[in-house]
Amino acid sequence: MTKLDGSLLRHRHFRTLWIAGFLEDTIDWMLITAIPIFVYRMSGSAFVTSVAFLVELLPGVLVSPLAGVAADRFDRRRLLLGCALVQATLVSLLLLVTSHDMLWLLYGVIAARATCAQFLLTAKNALLPTLVGPDQGAAASNLVVLNSNLGRLVGSFLGGAVVAGGLVVVAVASAALLLLAAALISRIRPPAVTAHDPAPAVNPPHPRGENTPESWWRASVREWREGVSLLLGDRRLRATFASMALCAVGQGLFAVLFVIFVARTLNGSDAEIGLLRSVQGIGGIAGGLALGALGNRLQPKPLLTWGALSFAVLAAIIWNAPMLALGIGFYIGMFIVVGLPGGAYYSGVLGMIQQCVPPDYRGRALGSFYMTFNGAQALGMAAAGILGDLIGPVPLLNVQAAFYLAAGLLTLMVVGARNTPEEHVIPAPRTPEPTARYDRQ
Repeated sequence: MTKLDGSLLRHRHFRTLWIAGFLEDTIDWMLITAIPIFVYRMSGSAFVTSVAFLVELLPGVLVSPLAGVAADRFDRRRLLLGCALVQATLVSLLLLVTSHDMLWLLYGVIAARATCAQFLLTAKNALLPTLVGPDQGAAASNLVVLNSNLGRLVGSFLGGAVVAGGLVVVAVASAALLLLAAALISRIRPPAVTAHDPAPAVNPPHPRGENTPESWWRASVREWREGVSLLLGDRRLRATFASMALCAVGQGLFAVLFVIFVARTLNGSDAEIGLLRSVQGIGGIAGGLALGALGNRLQPKPLLTWGALSFAVLAAIIWNAPMLALGIGFYIGMFIVVGLPGGAYYSGVLGMIQQCVPPDYRGRALGSFYMTFNGAQALGMAAAGILGDLIGPVPLLNVQAAFYLAAGLLTLMVVGARNTPEEHVIPAPRTPEPTARYDRQ
């Protein structure tokens, strides 16, 4: 276990949740890979197929604030368990989709599952740091990156493999893995009070009178605003979120223009497009293994700064290398290597949130992160769709590299790159109210 920070993985509950998270990430990538293929087969329309991607993305923008509030208000383990079971039920409905006339049900399942997945993702990443000691927070963030990249590699492979069996196989496999994840989550028993995290509970529990939908909504909005105020009140978090928004716009540009770049600029075949797409996960896994081995020896600030700057340099080389007429082997190597700084940067963002934000605010901080990231990514996708044919892929992909460069310079100037841990933001106290207790582990 020493290769992956054995002291961290020896925490039974952390290890259990980490494995459950891997299963959920695998399911996400399996469905992201397989569903658009079925939509295209049923409709024969590229536009109809693109709607599937939008339906998958929009819940991440719309429900992330509510998911953040829920992760701070309710028992996170129970929230995870409920979301996993609901998702298993939802994907089972895919068994009913047998023709083009049933695409409305497919879109409904995609939207509902993506909404549920946002709650699950936020609660999972808010719960993970509470299961280990305060000196292991950075290592926990690093292992989350490995988890995500493993799920991407395995899920994408499974998504391509199960397509031949039809939508029935996709539905059954997804439901089975979600039930397994739910079984694992049910075995987690976090302490009622987190002994490892000395930060006090900064959110007073919620008033007994807030039982109606209207009062519950007002309370949720108030709590969300408190979380946003905490984020905006700390320059480290402001810089981290601004940097992440720049990178997300660049990622949106890449998501749309990658296929065009390989097909048009590199004259690549469909097989080469698929190959270059799949090898991106290899670098991410290698980076996750390296970060897991380093554990807390590498803190979030250098990961943020040097991750973004290194990614910018590598991306600029990739997008401009066609002028040198290099072979496909060069691009395979480069797409593997670029996954290393990409994973490091994502780990740095999570680490900054988990170190700077007190435990009772982490759900809302993560909700803000996913809302900002998904919204900025959608902006990049829209820009690529509008400008891609007018300008061409290479100039816009160079904009992606420029955005990562700007993100790295921003964090370098504001946050720095010293390898030192961060301290929690201390939120301003507010007057306690009559309360009803919620168990928020």
